[in-house]
Amino acid sequence: MSPEHQHPGHAQETGSFGEAFLAHALTPQNLGALPNPEGFARPQRDCGDYIELYLRIQDEVISDARFLTEGCVQVVACGSALTCLIKGRPVSQALQVDAELIQAELGGLPPQHRHCAELAERTLKEALRDYWSRRRSPWRAVYPRR
Repeated sequence: MSPEHQHPGHAQETGSFGEAFLAHALTPQNLGALPNPEGFARPQRDCGDYIELYLRIQDEVISDARFLTEGCVQVVACGSALTCLIKGRPVSQALQVDAELIQAELGGLPPQHRHCAELAERTLKEALRDYWSRRRSPWRAVYPRR
């Protein structure tokens, strides 16, 4: 099919992605779960995509961050980029990581996939809320989550 007959936006969907995006999408960093994390979240979009985020936090620094996901390759790339951006950062700095910074780490995302970076940001914020909640009520850590 010639370019003038393609559906609008089709070239963007199948077009070339940058090296940063491909590195995160094809060889995701920090994939996997952490047992007994200090912070955890698993928000899900209406479409069914989700990112599970596990945080290990020592002395208010994110010493490890891992993720599992179900979704498109853009969601995988956003989960990988997110964990790379927050590992080794103080919690106060990690809180500043947002969808724009995640997209920048990937070299950008097409407009129809920017919601993937927003899902990653939401997951981070919920995992940090979980961390603070566990610090306020440490006794809850002994009981399994439902």
